[in-house]
Amino acid sequence: MERSNPVPVAAVVVTGWIVLEVALRRGLGRGAATAGFDPLLVDYLVLAVGFPLIAGVLTWYALEQGRNRETWGWDWAPRNLGLGVLAAVFGFVLIAGTSQVDAMLFGLDEAGAAVSDGLTAAFEANPALPILFLVGNGVLAPIAEEQVWRGIVQTELVDEWGVAAGIGVTAVLFALKHVVVDLSVVRLTTLLTLGLLFGVVRHRWGTASSTVTHVLLNTVSSASLVAVALS
Repeated sequence: MERSNPVPVAAVVVTGWIVLEVALRRGLGRGAATAGFDPLLVDYLVLAVGFPLIAGVLTWYALEQGRNRETWGWDWAPRNLGLGVLAAVFGFVLIAGTSQVDAMLFGLDEAGAAVSDGLTAAFEANPALPILFLVGNGVLAPIAEEQVWRGIVQTELVDEWGVAAGIGVTAVLFALKHVVVDLSVVRLTTLLTLGLLFGVVRHRWGTASSTVTHVLLNTVSSASLVAVALS
């Protein structure tokens, strides 16, 4: 199959992810509340099940456009996995700084306290929620996001615009996706920084490596949130 232009493919994938995530998280959440289900449970199910489904649909689209799986960088060599772990350690150092910037710019501390208070009651009422949150937000969602945002989108943009622009634009789009879906800018500095970190790791050592970085950062952050909420 003839390979189509990289930028339109990236644009479709980015738009598709945002539209599908908003539809699942906002649409299903409202529907769940109306039907008497716990919206938080539905949201965590979207992370654990919906995100992989979104990644599957967009991966199928990319393959239909003539893309080759080999270009997406899923090399699970031990060296790449180890470098992903080291990048995660560096990522925690970065988060320590960017969270302070977000707190000064957007009041991240106040928003985090409000979220923690809300989660405490929810987790105590339903013990399955923290487990589902850890699995969905900590592991499955990052894997799906890395396949789409670094494996597909960044690959397309780097091919078309070069390394610096490709990584930079992907990081900005990745951060803006969270802003649109979460309807909040409180984590913008952190999201931009992590998007750049994931992008550099993916370019140097592959998507498997950036996935390890992303999973470790999300898992530890999620576990910390659960621990605070239940303490």
